[in-house]
Amino acid sequence: MFEEEMFDSEEMEDGLESIMLERRMAYVRQVSVDEVMDMFPEAPEIPQNQELWALLDVQGQPIALAGSESAAKLSAMRHDIETVSVH
Repeated sequence: MFEEEMFDSEEMEDGLESIMLERRMAYVRQVSVDEVMDMFPEAPEIPQNQELWALLDVQGQPIALAGSESAAKLSAMRHDIETVSVH
C-alpha cells in the first residue's frame, strides 16, 4: 500500500484559484439590484424588477454586468475569458 499525499483544502482552493486566474476564467450568475449597487457603485439607478447578470472573476470581483445570461457570456467571449460553472 502507498501513502497518498494529503492537501489542506485551503491550499487546494488557493491552487485552483491561481490556475483559474492564469487561464482567464470567470463565472456568470444572476444578481439582484442591491448586489449590483454594491458591486458597481457608479451604476445609475436600476428598476427593482430588472433582470441582471454579472460576470465575476474567480475571486468574485465584478467584471461586467448584462441584462441576460447570454449577453454576460458573450462579453466574456469577447474578452477571451472562459466561463465556468460554479455549484
